[in-house]
Amino acid sequence: MLTKALSKLCVSVLTLACILLCTWAQAADSPYGLCSDSSVTESSQKVIPIDPNIPAEFTADQAKRDENGIAILEGTVHMKRGTQKVDAEKLEYDENNKHVTASGNVRAEDQQLIIKSQEAELNLETDYAKSNDASYFYKPLHASGKAKSIERKSADFVRFENTTYSTCEEDDRTWELSADEVDLDKNTGDGIGRDVTVKFKGVPIFYTPWIRFPIDDRRKTGFLTPTIGNSNNSGFELETPWYWNIAPNKDAIFAPKLLTDRGLQLKSNFRYLNQKSYGQFGLEYLDDSEFKDDRYLTNFKHLSQFTPKLQLDLLYNKVSDENYFEDLGDGLGITSTSFLERRSDLNYNTEHWNFLARAQSFQVTDESILNVDKPFKRVPQIKLDSNYYNLLSGFDLSSESEWVQFEHDDKIDGDRLHLGIELEHPFESNAFFIRPGARLTHTEYDLNRRDGVDNKPSRSLPSAHLDAGLIFEKNLKKSAHIQTLEPRLYYLHTPFRNQEDIPIFDTDEYDFGFEQLFRDDRFSGSDRIGDADRLSVGFTTRVLDLEDGSEKFRASLGRIFYFRDRKVTLPDEPRENEDSSEIAAELKIGLHDRWEAIASVLYDTHDDETERNSVRFQYHSENDFIFNMSYRYRNRDIEPIDPLTNRRVSLEQSDISMVLPINEHWRAVTRWNYDLQEKRNLEQLVGVEYDTCCWKLRLAGRRYNQNTDEDYNNTIELQLVLKGLGQIGSPIGELLERGIRGYDARDDEYF
Repeated sequence: MLTKALSKLCVSVLTLACILLCTWAQAADSPYGLCSDSSVTESSQKVIPIDPNIPAEFTADQAKRDENGIAILEGTVHMKRGTQKVDAEKLEYDENNKHVTASGNVRAEDQQLIIKSQEAELNLETDYAKSNDASYFYKPLHASGKAKSIERKSADFVRFENTTYSTCEEDDRTWELSADEVDLDKNTGDGIGRDVTVKFKGVPIFYTPWIRFPIDDRRKTGFLTPTIGNSNNSGFELETPWYWNIAPNKDAIFAPKLLTDRGLQLKSNFRYLNQKSYGQFGLEYLDDSEFKDDRYLTNFKHLSQFTPKLQLDLLYNKVSDENYFEDLGDGLGITSTSFLERRSDLNYNTEHWNFLARAQSFQVTDESILNVDKPFKRVPQIKLDSNYYNLLSGFDLSSESEWVQFEHDDKIDGDRLHLGIELEHPFESNAFFIRPGARLTHTEYDLNRRDGVDNKPSRSLPSAHLDAGLIFEKNLKKSAHIQTLEPRLYYLHTPFRNQEDIPIFDTDEYDFGFEQLFRDDRFSGSDRIGDADRLSVGFTTRVLDLEDGSEKFRASLGRIFYFRDRKVTLPDEPRENEDSSEIAAELKIGLHDRWEAIASVLYDTHDDETERNSVRFQYHSENDFIFNMSYRYRNRDIEPIDPLTNRRVSLEQSDISMVLPINEHWRAVTRWNYDLQEKRNLEQLVGVEYDTCCWKLRLAGRRYNQNTDEDYNNTIELQLVLKGLGQIGSPIGELLERGIRGYDARDDEYF
């Protein structure tokens, strides 16, 4: 954005203006992909302030003093003051008023800046400095330019006349910013530019007769970079955000957005930051000519840290209609939003105790979800947990207590009180661990709208477990690695209690996987506690780097063996009577820091079928070729019911993405996300990118599915990045970072 770019430009010109005495310049991170300059050494990552008491040192081929006492140095003249240097053919120094005049191929350099001119003058006492017909190079941004005059009138005020700025090569100024006059005032933190023009390929793409911009970290009111796009859903789109710096701790953005097929959308976002709190409020409004109604989206977030232990967290979201995200969302993640959360949390945490008071509800934005399947409200939820370690010669003690009032318009609701306490005594060393433990829980309900049955059911259950494992290690020959073998046994015993009269408020069955082998319950939430008499057997082997401890390889395999049937189930679910679970396996390989593969599988030996598997592969070469491939499969018949939608979840999807370098400047990008089960494309993206050391151009076409119907949104997006200045067009770089794993857009703005 231009305001931000000018903010960065001001840092360079401030440094420039300081000539030899500048101490204002801020250090910048080392950029990459920059235009080269063989005469320039790398800038310091930390600017060391110059001590004004350090005397200047002079050397020259010839030196004399005239009748007025002015020292005249000629030939190869060098002046050094701290980290600042001046080279010239001639230098005159008036010691009485500390005035220096340099002429003839003058070259001034400090930690971050190089200035070349035919003449320059400065005063070591008053901070006055001036350079005529100067060219400069600002090292942190590899930026350069020229100025007819650079005059520092005081330590806090600098004026540039007829100046230019660019990060491109001197002989190939693809883009350049020029201004008739620029004033920089350190006291106010303002820069003023007059007759500012930005040219690309010699064609003006931006002009303003007057602009004010910040020259330090103080934020300034002004326009931000506009966003331009086009889609078949809304037509041509133009968004012009305006930033309002209300106060040092408050700001806002107002962004009118023109949608040619729908109308004018008004977007705003207000932020605030206080000593103990921060938050933001956002609002979008559109009088939609296509939808024939007013549409809006609002959100509010707030966090207050009253003390290091006491915190308040607020979240509120509301949308006008269920189709808002499908019509006006800008990506697959937005358009697939089904629930908007509203929540108020009060947390108090100490070393051993954690307290939570919560009120929570959801707005459903998926019209296919029936009222009876909508989630419960928690109004309120009160939770208190504790953890104490190494008590009484090695015991670990933990407790949980929770009271929740659930509300629902179409289902049985009521109150739930849950209490639990657990005691464990671990025995551990580098070669083994043994962790015996026991748990006792009690849950009771006070239910509404149940005629002829007990409205106050309760349940008390003890449980015991024993977790034990060994760790074997061996050094791999001719390799700086070790391999481990880690067998593990986990026994769990929980007696059966009939829980069919207890409703389901927030309980679900965990997705089964390798980590599930070692859980103390197969259900989440407190409405069900699974009966268990089982033994889990697991094996893990790893290959570790001896130098840095990084994991190069990991493979895990495990299974549960049941000694009796599981009688506790979710409503309408059959009892489980197999004598063993599915086989759970996981694999991770990451060699040479260039490629990585992760896979997991859940295989049912009883039905001889795969119930769930996933594979993810990435290759990232030295020349930035990136290839990603992932596959996910979930069998509908074995999947648990989603507690929010009360529906089974199943899927089979593939996701392939790639960044393909074509030559030094061109590369292609693509992504294909496909639903194999529904036989439809979720998202398709094809684009090209042209990248140089000072500018970048992206062009991308997208087609993404907005719902389960064959309803696609097609967009064509263009983005021009002027490195070191700003961006014009749609934020394609952010889109590619989200969609293509390993893609990095950080060099778009290397400041």
